[in-house]
Amino acid sequence: MSNFIQRAITGILFVMVIGAAFVLSPVTYAIVMVCVITLATNEFCRMVRYSDIVIHPHFFIALATNVVAFTLGFLVFFQGFDTRCLLLLVGMAWSVFLVELFTDHPNPIHNIGVTLLCNIYIGMPFALVNLLAFKSGTYNFRPILALFLLSWINDTGAYLCGITMGKHKLYERVSPKKTIEGLIGGVVLTIGASILLHWVAVEMDFCYLPLWFCILSGFIVSIIGTCGDLIESKFKRSVCIKDSGTLLPGHGGILDRFDATLFAIPIISLLYYFFI
Repeated sequence: MSNFIQRAITGILFVMVIGAAFVLSPVTYAIVMVCVITLATNEFCRMVRYSDIVIHPHFFIALATNVVAFTLGFLVFFQGFDTRCLLLLVGMAWSVFLVELFTDHPNPIHNIGVTLLCNIYIGMPFALVNLLAFKSGTYNFRPILALFLLSWINDTGAYLCGITMGKHKLYERVSPKKTIEGLIGGVVLTIGASILLHWVAVEMDFCYLPLWFCILSGFIVSIIGTCGDLIESKFKRSVCIKDSGTLLPGHGGILDRFDATLFAIPIISLLYYFFI
């Protein structure tokens, strides 16, 4: 019970801080996203160092590429920067090969691979968040806040249904505590929340979110998000750690909080950008 209370308090405070930053202005949105990207990149690079294989990820290259990917996307949509500036990312990502050439680290393939994986796993999804924020040509916090809320609602629903009704393991080899009942509970609660989201959007006329998109988003957040959660669990299990960090009591690290969202963001962002 004490763990549940700690988890609930941390979760509520975290949502309030993130939500306030999104609502306040595009600048505070950008600042909080850069902070999240920085913390997530640090946790990922630190996590892989626990591997049995000696791996030296190039943290500063990974961090710079991830932050610049988000920042350029932000500037392209918010300030009208030329989209050709995004080509800078190719050179930044590829610089890891040259840096590795002049180091004495063992396992260069692993070092390069893990650094580029960090760019794909963390940098790309967070850069694509800008498609949600600036679809209308001006900053709109509602789509991104809705996506994050659905992800956290799914996490909460799966957790509560899992601890109260969970009997059948979902994927015990990777995540022993996850259950089929928890997955179903998360799906039901998230789709219900997405339908409510559609109703609120229609009634308050603040954002065009058709019912089919809301329901599909809820389903994607639950199913694909759970896959993202399991993938991070597999990463942690492979290096024998429980949490990616200790920043959020009851939750672990930033990656533990965003692991599901990272996988849902690309699909929902592209669907929203091209079909809404």
